[in-house]
Amino acid sequence: MMKTPRPLRSTIFRHLAELLRMEDSTWEMIAMVFLIEMLDCTSLSEELDCALEIFPMYLQSQCVGMPSLVLRAILRLTERPDTARKTLVLLPYVMEQLQGADSDASAAALPVLGKMLLLLEGKMPSLTALALAEKLPPLFNDELDTVRELSMRLFQKVMGLVVGAEKKKMKKVVWDSLLPLVFHLHDQD
Repeated sequence: MMKTPRPLRSTIFRHLAELLRMEDSTWEMIAMVFLIEMLDCTSLSEELDCALEIFPMYLQSQCVGMPSLVLRAILRLTERPDTARKTLVLLPYVMEQLQGADSDASAAALPVLGKMLLLLEGKMPSLTALALAEKLPPLFNDELDTVRELSMRLFQKVMGLVVGAEKKKMKKVVWDSLLPLVFHLHDQD
């Protein structure tokens, strides 16, 4: 794909985006896979905005595997210096993935959230960390070991990000979260 001339890549990308906007379930998974692969082309920076508009719709998709696929694409974008900050518009949608019943989507969302927290500036890391800390405890009992471990690691990370007036609120969240976790671990022994 990288060797394809830029005008052709851009045309293909636009056609894939249009196909995804129509929400044709017949082609959506295939179109999304191709669109995500094209995001690896560094010369598609203009098309990135288009993808960021489409991703929220597909994060909420009922198609099996679609939210996880989109989350993996977002993770790749957060790892690139030229695209990382632009992904922050998706933060609320990624946080929503923690509340769903799809453990695979939760497992994919947790590393994305860890990366996004590092991209925030000003008071936003503290405020976002507090909001995230309230969403993580239900994942401590998830059926997947990966989700349990990733959620606990992220919880540990968010505890250190809260500053100022939010610290008092965070202490309550930590207390409310860790006490049941200790009892749960004790019951397993």
